[in-house]
Amino acid sequence: MRTVGHIITSAGIATLSYWRYRSRPAALASFFVGWLIDLDHLVDYVRAHGWKPNWARFNEAAHEHYSGKLYLPLHSYELLALFFLLFRGPTRQPYRVGVTVSILAHLLLDQKCNPGRKASTYFLTHRIRKRFDAQQILKG
Repeated sequence: MRTVGHIITSAGIATLSYWRYRSRPAALASFFVGWLIDLDHLVDYVRAHGWKPNWARFNEAAHEHYSGKLYLPLHSYELLALFFLLFRGPTRQPYRVGVTVSILAHLLLDQKCNPGRKASTYFLTHRIRKRFDAQQILKG
């Protein structure tokens, strides 16, 4: 899914979070986390193309075709679970729910909009086991 779609989805989740918990900071956190996850595409871009900015290449979002690697460290169900486990307690509940739902929505929408990628693609441990080799990670 493109960034605009993630921004719209995150805005909806943030609105629901604010409506439920009346916490502006938690709602803002769920909004920003839901689409800033995509910053990890910079890791893949730099590995594939170096530090030279090229909007067309970045927007193509297929850096694994150039580098042969697929890192995306923030696109990870393990990190989602870790966040959910660490943010316990009544004062953190608005953050725990809003941010977790935003991350989960991001990952699920990416899976839906990238049908060529298996669910295992979104597990960091899977990518590590495959040494971030895009061919092994993405092969059907």
